[in-house]
Amino acid sequence: MTRLLLKKTIHESALLFFACGLMLFVFCWARVWLLTQFDLKQFEVLLDQLRPFEKFMPIPIEQLLTYRGSLAMTFEEPVLILCILVWSIARGSDVVSGEINRGTLEMLLAQPIGRLRLLVCHASVCTTGLALLCLLSWLGLAAGIHTNSVKESVAPTIDLKLPFVPFRIPLRTGPVTQIHVPLAQRVDATAYVAPACNLFGLGFFVFSLSMLCSSFDRYRWRTLGIVIGIYVIQLLMLLLSKATAWTSGLGYFTFLAAYKPVAIVHVTRNSSANAWRLLVPPESLSASWQHSLGPLGLTVLLIAMGLACLAIAAWIFRTRDIPAPL
Repeated sequence: MTRLLLKKTIHESALLFFACGLMLFVFCWARVWLLTQFDLKQFEVLLDQLRPFEKFMPIPIEQLLTYRGSLAMTFEEPVLILCILVWSIARGSDVVSGEINRGTLEMLLAQPIGRLRLLVCHASVCTTGLALLCLLSWLGLAAGIHTNSVKESVAPTIDLKLPFVPFRIPLRTGPVTQIHVPLAQRVDATAYVAPACNLFGLGFFVFSLSMLCSSFDRYRWRTLGIVIGIYVIQLLMLLLSKATAWTSGLGYFTFLAAYKPVAIVHVTRNSSANAWRLLVPPESLSASWQHSLGPLGLTVLLIAMGLACLAIAAWIFRTRDIPAPL
């Protein structure tokens, strides 16, 4: 019976998974390709005009002029986050309230299967799908990095050594030429593995929150409204926490403060080993109540909060009465 339930859950999730997965892979690859069409140095003149908005950015604005920092902003793109949220909320809200709304939960529970096993089957399929979606996001970035090249200006020079001068003077010996350099020589694709894990942590918590709201509701549309409303409020609190000093305390009450993929890439620019540290010095990450957590610590925090939501959802679902279908 458990195998049949797994097949049913996979069948219901297949179309949404392939749609989100294809969109994520193509979008991440296209984002890399678009970036290679511009010379980032040409945007230096815009830095002073963007200074007032730097407080809303997770990294120093100068890092956006590097390929490493610009590619990291892919994890902040609305399209990528929307795909992860659609999967997490859609599948999490369908676990209990979706089945009740369709009138199929009573038929499922009439079979020799426990309520806890029902939740475990849904959670296993949805978590596996979420992990694969995050993997496809990273594969899209990696494919874009290894299949695109960037233009760089090169001028032949020689170092002139003058007597009584302790350094050499570079002199240009020819015109400036444009050369194509593989992007893989400028950016290491493995630098985005930790941000992809952080994206998984965000999706896992949102999925667990959706399952928690679904466990005590009977209408799926209301579950969707509750979860989306919570996310919008959390996003607003995050923006307000960065806007002014007197609203900075709101950052202590939003789970979105633990989603820092761009800051993770910035922290690991000098050492890739920093990506898997639970704790880092407070000045390394610009977060609020998670300021002492490293890249791995932020992801573990999101997963731990998600597991807590799953535990509460299991307790509510096992003790509640199932309403009769309308």
